[in-house]
Amino acid sequence: MNEQMISHDGPGHLFLAGLSSRGVTYGLERVQILLEAMGRPQDDVPTVLVAGTNGKGSVSSMLAAMLHRAGLRVGHFTSPHLVETRERLRVGDRCVSAAALDACAGLDAGAEDVITTPFEALTCAALHLMRAQQVDIAVMECGLGGRLDATNTTDPMVSVVTQIAYDHTRTLGNSLAAIATEKAHVGRKGRPLIVAQPSITVGAARRAGIEADFRKFGWDLKVEDVSGDGLERPHSGTLVGPMLREPLHIEVSLGGTWQLDNAALAVMAYIEVARHRAAKGQGQLPEPVLVAPALAQVPWPVRCEWVSSDPPVVLDGAHNIAGLTALAAMLGQRSRRWQVLLAIRNNRSAEPLIQALAPMVDCFWLPRMDADTLHLAGHLAELVDRFAPAANVAVGSKADCLRGALSESAPGAGVAVTGSLYGLGEWLQSGLLTSPRLQRWLDGP
Repeated sequence: MNEQMISHDGPGHLFLAGLSSRGVTYGLERVQILLEAMGRPQDDVPTVLVAGTNGKGSVSSMLAAMLHRAGLRVGHFTSPHLVETRERLRVGDRCVSAAALDACAGLDAGAEDVITTPFEALTCAALHLMRAQQVDIAVMECGLGGRLDATNTTDPMVSVVTQIAYDHTRTLGNSLAAIATEKAHVGRKGRPLIVAQPSITVGAARRAGIEADFRKFGWDLKVEDVSGDGLERPHSGTLVGPMLREPLHIEVSLGGTWQLDNAALAVMAYIEVARHRAAKGQGQLPEPVLVAPALAQVPWPVRCEWVSSDPPVVLDGAHNIAGLTALAAMLGQRSRRWQVLLAIRNNRSAEPLIQALAPMVDCFWLPRMDADTLHLAGHLAELVDRFAPAANVAVGSKADCLRGALSESAPGAGVAVTGSLYGLGEWLQSGLLTSPRLQRWLDGP
């Protein structure tokens, strides 16, 4: 996060912008000290904590949607934002106001020696605001890792670890087992820990001494009878397994067949939240069959979001090898001649990301972006020439690249805008592309 990513000029937002110059130091001590000074808001906000490499935002959004449909007042904390800082915190079915977030973000302005990162400050502000707004439950998405993530200062009733893949290896470790161990620390002794990849995460958690009550995707619940293409027809499937009394048909609004797996994780978490609340005498939540329709109306922005049909245009914030491989597989179901508008953060190796997309790309359009955190377009063009020589490549302004990609779109194919959520945010801020889901999120239904 930098000053350009802070969307308002109130004192709280400016305070957050100033924190970005301090660098990143991982640990929970600073957050714990600040939360103590705030009166420990995390103790008054029942939480579900979602970690993972890919899918944690989708799972948390789906779970929040089902809990909202069940009649609860739900807080949802996520990151990063695309256009406005307040996107990171929703209460109910819309984002909080900029003024409300600004007031809470400024609470720690006098504790500059305690808080060192914007994410830590935002986590504390979110917990304070959700307590003030008396949410029944908060769905918290981890930022990075889990063990030392600021969100792990909460005491979740249920935790989730989504797909594990190689990402942030300098911080989390250079093996899947090491990454899984960091993320599995969101689990709590004797409480449900839902895992997307049991073969990786359960072993890593047990070796780390995490004595959670594991719920395993593929064992306790799995997806069958997958259908749909995610564009003309939503993806649908049937959930079966011992966690359900009977098979459950679901449809998801988010593109990509992998979103059915994410939906299953969200349903598993919903079931465990319902069990927890019943055991605590907090009332019965509706059966999953009654809230599952919410999965077809999840407004999770720029995650396989189709914003046009003639030609098809998809916005997808895939930013690592696993995400871009999944996107390429989805594009390949329709055509191998896509026009791809690509921007990649310069803290990532771009070569494997380009190679993952290359088989489905007719032309890489590389816009000159404003942010200095993104690879230069000329550098990406050199990498395309080396690692995807069969693809065409073009460099230009954002407007020229978008116009060219639309005009060159082949029948049956379309345009994909991807590579970085920060890049997607810049596209949306420019007004050249729009996200109906984001507008729904900001303005409400």
